[in-house]
Amino acid sequence: MTTTPNLEGKYQLKSIHAEIDLLDRRLAHLLKYDTFETETARDAAARKIAQKREPLVQAAKRLASEGVEFKESELPRSFRPEGMPAPVEVKPEPQPTPEALATVGAENRNTRRHSSAYAGAALDWEKSVAQYMQAKKS
Repeated sequence: MTTTPNLEGKYQLKSIHAEIDLLDRRLAHLLKYDTFETETARDAAARKIAQKREPLVQAAKRLASEGVEFKESELPRSFRPEGMPAPVEVKPEPQPTPEALATVGAENRNTRRHSSAYAGAALDWEKSVAQYMQAKKS
């Protein structure tokens, strides 16, 4: 079966893109919010994340150049052009057919609630509600 390597590559590329995006977010958080004793400690932590990220970037570019399919929405933010928001996939809602619209009213008529199966028994809630409403009016 020849489609299996493409599917494996497709899902592998998707997970690589997700990992790169995670490392990008971690790096941004580190640079903006984390506190360090010295600036060299901050640089060392940033360099460590960048070293983890670099082989993933190379693998993602290699897979993309080999023709592995990917969605634009799955690209890491750092791979998108500056100022371009993530594309949003919008799936159109299926339009109901005239036959389906004609059966809507029939379904509602058929599913109307009938009287309680417990009518006249101790579990007849309709009777207790009717008594409550009568007492409330008085």
